[in-house]
Amino acid sequence: MFVSWPLLVLLGFGVFCVGTVVGSFLNVCIYRIPWQKSVIWPASHCPRCLNPIAAADNVPILGWVALRGECRTCGLPIAARYPMIEALVGLLFLGLYAVDVLLANRDGFGQIPVSSLGVLAYHALLVALLVAATFIDYDLLIIPDEVAVTGMALGIGLGAAFPWIRPEPSTAATFWGGLGVGLLGLLVGGGLTAFVRSSFSFLLRREAMGFGDVTLMAMIGSFLGWRAAILTFFLFPFFGLVHAGWKLAKYIGKRLAGVQSSSADREIPAGPYISMAAAFLLFSWRWLWPLWAENLFDAFYALFWWSLGVDVGPMV
Repeated sequence: MFVSWPLLVLLGFGVFCVGTVVGSFLNVCIYRIPWQKSVIWPASHCPRCLNPIAAADNVPILGWVALRGECRTCGLPIAARYPMIEALVGLLFLGLYAVDVLLANRDGFGQIPVSSLGVLAYHALLVALLVAATFIDYDLLIIPDEVAVTGMALGIGLGAAFPWIRPEPSTAATFWGGLGVGLLGLLVGGGLTAFVRSSFSFLLRREAMGFGDVTLMAMIGSFLGWRAAILTFFLFPFFGLVHAGWKLAKYIGKRLAGVQSSSADREIPAGPYISMAAAFLLFSWRWLWPLWAENLFDAFYALFWWSLGVDVGPMV
């Protein structure tokens, strides 16, 4: 369908607004899910005076600004993190709109395939799950099954119902093909992470990664396919380098000062950086696959063919 410039801008603004609303809901999920609380009831309220937040004050971003970051009733400060997450999700959704809708157009600017809106919704759902996993893991070093396992079911189910919706070359032509791609992605993403987790835990004599990282990688594989899952796994350490360097410097500083260090000085949540790597692939896959990743996997196929005498390319 053809959409004019003003409508494209209006649609983009609408996508951003939807993202901020989703971000507002994710704030609730991030706070309540780890404590096994309902994300539906009761309505959002002040934790000190327990007064419910009025609908006008609950408007994403603008409500916080209008309240000047304080509860209208008792003046309790409201953390700036809440509008920041709302804005973050809005911007991520807007970025997906640019990549999946505007840049996906092959018939001339303004010609928007209806299928691209479905891809946008599919990727936006994954991004929302990644944001929830990121902040929960950063806060508490856990990734609840309510996020990752629910995401697995959605990735497999939607990918089977709409087998064309995954990025190339993980698309399929039939329901069963889409189901197979999702299951294979789940097994490869989760299996690779579980293998590395078990191996390093054995070598280090302590838990190297949480099991939530395994389920998170399985969720990513179910959404994007096994190739994207493998790339996510090998890319995520690069996104965590700054955090790891800061932790190392802090640990060395304590040792030099003769201060006793704790386990928290050595623990780094992997979930946020796995999520960053997956989001990076979402935004760059359109160019990354044909320009680099496809050749990389072709080299792997050739290596397997040479070492095992089996041509695995057509099978996967």
